[in-house]
Parts: sequence; structure tokens; C-alpha cells
Amino acid sequence: MTNLDSLEEIKKLDKGMALESVEKFPMQCRQAFDEAGVITVPEDYKNAKNVVIVGMGGSAYAARIVKSLFLTKLTKPVELVTGYDLPSYVNNDTLVFLSSFSGTTEETLTSGEKAKGKGAKIAGITSGGKLAEFFKGNNYPAYIFSPKHNPSNQPRLGQGYMVTGTLMLLRSLGVIDFTDSQMLGAIDYIKVNGKRFIQTVKVNNNPAKKIAYDFIDRYPVLFCGDIYEGALHGVRNPFNETAKQFAAYFSIPELNHHLMEGFSYPEDNKDKLYTVIFESDLYAPKIKKRIEITKDVLKQNNLLFTNYKLQGGSELAQMLELLQWGGFVTYYLGMLNGIDPGKVPWVDYFKQQLAK
Repeated sequence: MTNLDSLEEIKKLDKGMALESVEKFPMQCRQAFDEAGVITVPEDYKNAKNVVIVGMGGSAYAARIVKSLFLTKLTKPVELVTGYDLPSYVNNDTLVFLSSFSGTTEETLTSGEKAKGKGAKIAGITSGGKLAEFFKGNNYPAYIFSPKHNPSNQPRLGQGYMVTGTLMLLRSLGVIDFTDSQMLGAIDYIKVNGKRFIQTVKVNNNPAKKIAYDFIDRYPVLFCGDIYEGALHGVRNPFNETAKQFAAYFSIPELNHHLMEGFSYPEDNKDKLYTVIFESDLYAPKIKKRIEITKDVLKQNNLLFTNYKLQGGSELAQMLELLQWGGFVTYYLGMLNGIDPGKVPWVDYFKQQLAK
């Protein structure tokens, strides 16, 4: 098993600079803040009556975050599309936001052409590819970034760009609202918070390394309050892609209406499931109460679980904190599983077969 405190052992597995990308998450966020925040958008875009965000996999994290973190503040409907087709209501009063890190995602490109055909207002985010050409060729407002702080060039390891860039551009488009100081405060927080998780901090003092060991030969199960459901989705995915391990996530209160009846079987749940409950002082009182009762149910079912207290001073800070935690934990778990965290062989295989 890989010694997480040995950079030499880690480098034998990590051939694609994944660790550097994980550690540079705050730098990605700051670059996106500086660059996306100054993009000008047509005034009539702000009059859109509804918003459709199109993205797949890691390129859809920001949309899920918008729908959960900003739910009570949204002044117009926002829908997420993870496929080829658009809702029939899309027209010239709809803002279609296209999101693809690589700029080559065929579902997103297909939806973009359909949105253009419907006369929709189009904007988006990408690092290049055909999507960048689509934006430039049609003079659509977009954040086209150079991912200099993502040396791995893996989309899931460049979420600082995708999440922060999307939030900044959607703010300019009048979809969501927050202040510069709130976002900068959140970025400054994770810059400091991430120092606890970096590779040079030994296992005994490194919460991310410690919990990665707890996940060995177990199924990670992640719980959070509903405002962070979008961010937790962005944590679950790299368990699959980076650590190559099955994982599941659920939000409170939704899980209280079904999941607790599913703890009994298979009988080895008590040995195989390992739950992390993300707690926060920013949760509503009803969510806090539900978390305590949920912990009681887990205890009575003899299930393994632990708590992780989010410490950021704002919802934006805690959202980024959660994504940062996921980046480090899934990287270290990949190391313990003995794999190169940057490679996605089955995703690549699928795309190759699809292209035939």
C-alpha cells in the first residue's frame, strides 16, 4: 500500500501531475474570479425569463451548486440539462448556458446548436475546443480560460475554473447575486484551509489522509444539508473517477424519507458502508435537528460513520471547502488503491467505442 507521506512513492503512481492540480484549487478559483468577473454581457441577456444550463459530469457541478446553494435567492427558473436535448419551452426569452471544460463534449455541442436554432440567448464557459469556436464564431459572451493551474488537464481537477467561473458569469448575467468580497473571502479561506491537507503534512495531522485510510475496502456514503447537495455531487464524482471507487451521496431532509429503511440489508452494510456527515453552523435549525436524529438511526443500525464540521464563514466558503476536501480525499484514496488518479480508462474506452 502506498505510503501517503512519501512523495517518492506517490510520484510512482501519479504520472499526470494530479496532486499539483488538487493543491492549486484555490489558485484556479482566484484566476477565474479575476478573469470571468470582467466579462461584459449584452443587457438583454439579463431579461431572460428562464435559464437552462447544459453540462456533463464535472462540467455540471456549478449548475447543481446554483440550484441548491442559491435556491431561495433565484428570481427565475433554472434547469440543468445533462444530455443532447433541450426543453421544448426554450426560445428567445431563454438563456442557455453551455458548460464544457474540454470544449469537446458532444452532448453540450449538440445542445448548443439546438439553442442557436431556437434563437436562445447563449453564453457559457470552456477552456477551448469546438465550444470555444462556437462562442467566438457567434459572438456569444463566454469565459474561455487557460487552465494554467490545472497541470493534469483533467476536468474534474480543474473545478476551481468551472465552478468559480460559472458563478461569476451567471452573476453578470443576472441569474444569481453575491458580492466580490464574499467570493474573495471564500477563496482566501480555502487558501488557508487547504494547508491542512497538502501532501507534506503527515498522516497523523492530515484529516484528508486519515479519512482516506478509513475508506479502504468500504463504500463511502456522504450526507449533507440540502444547501450543499450540488457541492456534494461534485465530491461523489471524483470518488468514482479519481479513486476508482464506488460512492453515494444523499442530502437532508430528502434522505430521511427513504434511505433509513435501506440500512438493514445486505447484512454486511455494517462492515462495508462508511458514512461521512458534513455538519455546519450555517444549516437551518430543522436541518441540524434532522442530522442528530439521523446519527441516532445510524447508531441503532450499527453503521460506521463520522462527522466533518465545515468551518468556512459563509455558504460560499463552505461550498468551496467541501469541494476542496473531496479533491484531496479522493486523490489520497486513489493512491491507497494503487492507481494513477489522472487516468480514466473506462471513460476513454467508452468514448472510443461511441466514436466508431
